[in-house]
Amino acid sequence: MTCKNLTSFHQLQEDAYFFGILFEKRYPCKAYQFYFIDMKKILIAAILFVSVYTSTAQTDPYVDNVKHYLTINGTQQQYEGAIDAMFDMLKKQFKSYDIPETVWKELQSDKKAQVEDVKAILVSAYKAYFTLNDIKKMTVFYESAAAKQMLADASKLTSKQREQIGNFYDSETGQKMIASKDGLAEIEGEISMQWSGELYKNVLRKLAEKGYSLN
Repeated sequence: MTCKNLTSFHQLQEDAYFFGILFEKRYPCKAYQFYFIDMKKILIAAILFVSVYTSTAQTDPYVDNVKHYLTINGTQQQYEGAIDAMFDMLKKQFKSYDIPETVWKELQSDKKAQVEDVKAILVSAYKAYFTLNDIKKMTVFYESAAAKQMLADASKLTSKQREQIGNFYDSETGQKMIASKDGLAEIEGEISMQWSGELYKNVLRKLAEKGYSLN
């Protein structure tokens, strides 16, 4: 594990462009250098259909464990960052409208709920690749000091931590993560684009209802 900037395996990079937002997932390490590509609409429709059931299964241990995993592996932080970036862009677009800060705060108040929504959808994607036991092992790994350092600053990983990370990816669960990278990245990418596009349109609609419209 010699990558200078090794990052979370499923971490989303906050390159978000709204009006058809693209979440671009780039990793500096060759072994983990993957890119989001378009998925067939029928596949995403199936994932979104399943997610409706999944999101209501609040007592399902699998749902709870995946949501927790997405919180600690950097995914939740990336979605939160993308929402913040969207509002920064919107404030620039509507700068001449002198929209009160109270309005922006009101619109941003449901950020947590928006992130929880996309996490619930992502549960269905993970269920296609990982068992509950896999998710638990992945969680233990990302809660380790080695994984936390990997996310914070991989250049400061100790040789022991690099060894621990390597051992995890050599394990059965780690190999599953590597084997599923392309399929999961495709699904995550399409879900992210649809989610972010809907979020952007909803904010524009709410602004229009308050009398602020770019049209």
